[in-house]
Amino acid sequence: MSPKIGNKRWYIVAMLVLCFTFMYLGRASISIAGPVLMKEYGWTGTQFGLVSTAFFIGYALTMLPAGWLSDRFGATKVIVIGTLLWSVFTLLTPFGAAAISSLIFIRVVVGLGQGVTLPATSSLVARWVPKQEAGKAQGWTLIGVPLGVVLTMLTGVYLIQNYNWQTIFYLFAILGPIWCIIWAKFGKDRPDLHSSISKEELEYIVSGQGSKDSGGQAVSLTAKEIFSNISVWGAIIAYFCYNYVFYLLLTWLPTYLAVGRGFTLVKSGYYTMIPYLVAMITYPLGGILTDWASQKFGENIGRKLFPVCGLIIGGIALIFGAQASNANMAIGLIAASMGCLTITQGGFFSIPIIFAPKNAGTIVGMYGFIGTMAGISAPLVTGMVVDSYGYSYALFLGSSMAILGAIILLTAKVKQIEAKTKYLSETSVN
Repeated sequence: MSPKIGNKRWYIVAMLVLCFTFMYLGRASISIAGPVLMKEYGWTGTQFGLVSTAFFIGYALTMLPAGWLSDRFGATKVIVIGTLLWSVFTLLTPFGAAAISSLIFIRVVVGLGQGVTLPATSSLVARWVPKQEAGKAQGWTLIGVPLGVVLTMLTGVYLIQNYNWQTIFYLFAILGPIWCIIWAKFGKDRPDLHSSISKEELEYIVSGQGSKDSGGQAVSLTAKEIFSNISVWGAIIAYFCYNYVFYLLLTWLPTYLAVGRGFTLVKSGYYTMIPYLVAMITYPLGGILTDWASQKFGENIGRKLFPVCGLIIGGIALIFGAQASNANMAIGLIAASMGCLTITQGGFFSIPIIFAPKNAGTIVGMYGFIGTMAGISAPLVTGMVVDSYGYSYALFLGSSMAILGAIILLTAKVKQIEAKTKYLSETSVN
């Protein structure tokens, strides 16, 4: 990057990393507390699956409106309201845990608050970076996902050992308001609203944001133009398959290690970190590789190359992990699977920016809505499979979903969607 261009866009990306980190601290807290809650309240695997699934019901409901609202009115209000909502109900979690019905309600509302984050941040990235940096920006933004999980495991185990499981939720609840204060001070919806961005950086961003209409402005698309495109649906369904495996591991890995492999709570918490430590490398690496591949092979092949390869190899690694004869080999193979799966994300989330730069939030909203159906089904289906057949079969099912996602993504053609009814982006973002 030339020093004359400037780097304000990367400051925005850094704040979005922090947003995802805090969000996942709040989200993954139920996973690290899961074995303790199951023991304290006598829950079955299916009951714990219901609690985990409840979050995704709320998460799905706000995905679509959040993407559309962010594209139309700007993402700041959307993210701040959602962040404050999930923070309040994370704080309330210990008060509702004794009755599973009240805990399910609380987790639904936490999901409502967190559901806005992914489409809103994608809308921000689409406005703040040129498309040739889209993969790298999305990869770096999403590093907050494994970072949040790793920090949850580290702090969660410590807090449970030295205090109690309730302290996890009290502590993590204050992080959301802290982020809102930081964003209010330094964040903006669009680069042209930032008071200290250089003219050179602003021109660099705008000139790299896709096809142009009259006046040099990128055009917006109607919902019909976006969702009548079969390739958009190919990418969305492939993302569903990825999400099934990701949320299987997110919600069940600590319990799998503690119950299925006989680890202590402490060992389970620390070993659960290993796949996410790997993911902290592969999230940004996947974005960098995706941008490189798109420049070398074109957008269609380049944006799909690492998602397809990552899903296939990750699925195969999970099969071997389920069959591993010892726990250390199993966690090593699961970590390899997680690395391959998460290397796909820079590609997955740069694809909407290629499809429609001014409607990326809307497309990611549908990504999230359909993908969250996997978040709803994976914990519950996994619980039922575990109760009926054991942990290995649950992992076999996850690996099959990953490979299926790769096959579906191959059918998508990644290119800019041509508008039939063109209107300037300024008419849709105030």
